[in-house]
Amino acid sequence: MKKGYIVLLVLFMFFGFSLEAHADSKEETQQSIAQLQERLSQLNDEISTSVVQQEELEKQIATLDQELVEQEKKVTGMNDKLTVLEKEIQERVRAIQLTDANQKAAFFKVDGWSKMLGSVKGVEKVQKADAARAKEYTELVEAITKQQKALEKKRQEYQAAQDLLKTTIEKQNASKAELEKELKDNEALLAQIQEEERQQELALKAQQEALWQQVVLGENITTSFATNEEMSQKAQDIILSAKQYLGVPYVWGGTTPAGFDCSGLMQWVFAQNGIGIPRVSQAQQASIKEIPISEVQPGDLVFWGRPAHHVALYIGDGYFIQAPQPGDVVKITHNSWYPFESAGRVLN
Repeated sequence: MKKGYIVLLVLFMFFGFSLEAHADSKEETQQSIAQLQERLSQLNDEISTSVVQQEELEKQIATLDQELVEQEKKVTGMNDKLTVLEKEIQERVRAIQLTDANQKAAFFKVDGWSKMLGSVKGVEKVQKADAARAKEYTELVEAITKQQKALEKKRQEYQAAQDLLKTTIEKQNASKAELEKELKDNEALLAQIQEEERQQELALKAQQEALWQQVVLGENITTSFATNEEMSQKAQDIILSAKQYLGVPYVWGGTTPAGFDCSGLMQWVFAQNGIGIPRVSQAQQASIKEIPISEVQPGDLVFWGRPAHHVALYIGDGYFIQAPQPGDVVKITHNSWYPFESAGRVLN
């Protein structure tokens, strides 16, 4: 009897240990999956953000380039005008010198006196013209100096933008290389993530299909949400706008129906309904009123990370519409599969 008890105790300890080890193993796997998803999301956000910055810098450089050309033309034109003015002044100086010499030669002649006295008014006019020309010359030199400084400043701005663009592209390429390495090093885990996501979708299939049909058909989707998740007409319009882009591929830096990144989709959908929000997820998170996750309602934005590296549109009942990552498309996802970490309200 005592021997049998010992055997049972040993078996219990063995199986208990095995179950605990299995639970620990599963928990570690889930933790690894969550960490990988976080890293991939952050890398995608870094790439998308750098793509946006690159586009903005390229536009800025194009504008600066045009401004630089105009500034150079302005300086060249003013220098040309200065050259002409200098030539006129030099010719006038020579003319005055010749006149003075002639006047001195005729000083003691009666007819010379007569001519000089008769031309006093003419001399005054010439003097005034010379003074005006001298003033114009001085002002033009000052203006050229000012424009040359402006030109140099514009050249410095242009070079700074070029340097920043180079750094941005280098950072973007580094993030892409790191992302490719993450994907290669975690092929098995990624396969497991895809399988678990498939199983999760199957488990929620009936509920999701009902929501999907109502969204796609444009029916009154408020009926599928809990009673405490009342939806305004504006929120419903935004959600119905978002549903039009289900299936659109994810594109780094994408802001149009040809392809979206996560924040590009949000900006586009709200803009279609007359509401402007910032371009990238971090700025979207910072610009709107944060609310407790427990109070999230349809039409709110939900975020991952602080500052955010991912954003989606909450549509109710635990679901949100998102542009997930490269190789995927705009789709509906449930919070139980990919829990959001914070929320913010755009609509009043």
